[in-house]
Amino acid sequence: MSFESATSFELPLAALDPEEIADLRATVRSAATESGYPTAVLELEKSETGLDLSLWSLLAQDIGLSAVGLPESAGGLGGLAEILAVAEELGATLAPVPFITSTVLCGQVLAACDESAAPFLERIAGGEIAAPAVTNARGLWSASDISCTSDGEKVSGTVRFAPFGASATFFVVAAHTDSGIDVFVVEASDAHINGLPSMDFSRPSATVTFDSSPAVRLTTGGNGESVITQAVDVALMAVAADQLGGSQACFDMTLDYIKVRRQFNREIGSFQAIKHRMADALMLVEMLRSGLEKVTSGGMQELAADAAMNKSWGSDSYIAMTAEAIQLHGGIGFTWEHTAHLYFRRARYDAAFLGDGSFQRERLATLLNW
Repeated sequence: MSFESATSFELPLAALDPEEIADLRATVRSAATESGYPTAVLELEKSETGLDLSLWSLLAQDIGLSAVGLPESAGGLGGLAEILAVAEELGATLAPVPFITSTVLCGQVLAACDESAAPFLERIAGGEIAAPAVTNARGLWSASDISCTSDGEKVSGTVRFAPFGASATFFVVAAHTDSGIDVFVVEASDAHINGLPSMDFSRPSATVTFDSSPAVRLTTGGNGESVITQAVDVALMAVAADQLGGSQACFDMTLDYIKVRRQFNREIGSFQAIKHRMADALMLVEMLRSGLEKVTSGGMQELAADAAMNKSWGSDSYIAMTAEAIQLHGGIGFTWEHTAHLYFRRARYDAAFLGDGSFQRERLATLLNW
């Protein structure tokens, strides 16, 4: 099988027309809601994996989401627009699946490697779960602060907060070598995995330890740094789309509530103070939407800056939107049975993943030479 060499794969902006993307959105939303989400997230509180395997099998294998954004030679389909559309719908329903971490982050890393990555890309496209082990002790991607090392054949080190690590069949690892940072793949059977409790029941993570674990080297000469950096930027955009989906869902359910909740013989949505708060909330949502639409309509010439900007705004606005949803729902918004706190949990997780708003603003300032 022929396969794109390192740096030759360029993620297309889109492969489907707007109507087809709308159909894709509807299909993803329907699959998740018919599986009981977002309410079913409550059932994951004591789950060891935090993964709905049946839903992921449906999405990955029957619908083909595990191949979105991957090279055609690996069975892939679509580009950035499709990735963002899927991530937004999964975020709206809080679906507990590893699309962003396995398909997007790991998939984009592997897609930029040489032909030795082909078998692993095919495994991801087929629905297997890969977990990224590319972050430092704070869960951030920083080329100067990677804990794993490698002699070219084996990998050693510990990575905290590997998303869906307990469900992964293999890990995509960033490790220091004599020539710089390179990318390796380590099978889950050759790693020590300890699940971690998560504030967001649908976003589990694990501490993964590699102790001279056999590894397949996918880049040489320190080329792994640029490969991972670009993949992280795509993943940040996907997280921002997840944040948009969740923010919009919170806005919609809050708007529906204030239309029917009555106080002093009036719907509370008629109160001026409530109207102002909802207007501010809508601005948070639409600003994030416009940031993502800028990329999908204008291209990816400044992907790093766009990724940092959208992740920064998305992190802060999603947290603010979920807090407003809880407050405006009144007493019921604080109850365990209501879904408001599930979105609040996701907002906190999304903000921390790969760097919160402050981290991304600092990165943006560096990228723009401010």
